[in-house]
Amino acid sequence: MSMFEKINFALVTSNSLMDKIPNWSSYAAMEEAQFLDLINYSKELVATDGDHKITFLVVAQGIDEVEEQENNEKQKAIEEAEEIKIQKELEEEKSAALRKRSKTILNSIYGV
Repeated sequence: MSMFEKINFALVTSNSLMDKIPNWSSYAAMEEAQFLDLINYSKELVATDGDHKITFLVVAQGIDEVEEQENNEKQKAIEEAEEIKIQKELEEEKSAALRKRSKTILNSIYGV
């Protein structure tokens, strides 16, 4: 396995990650010089110890299309569930009103 398979560089665009990552316990803020030295040290580390695999991830603020689609689908599911709940409540109210009317009718006829 080459060094390039053990050290990866990646870029993602995500508004939510921009907010989440600083709250992770493993998050370490650093200056550019420290970041560059970390890359160089990582190259030395993987060259001497084959067990290490490191990915440097750059997160850019923006909209991730997959994340946006998932959020839209989640919102749509919530709205559909709310609509189903409202419809069920309306049906229960209608059923209760019908039952009340049925009791009134039978009570007036049979004195029940």
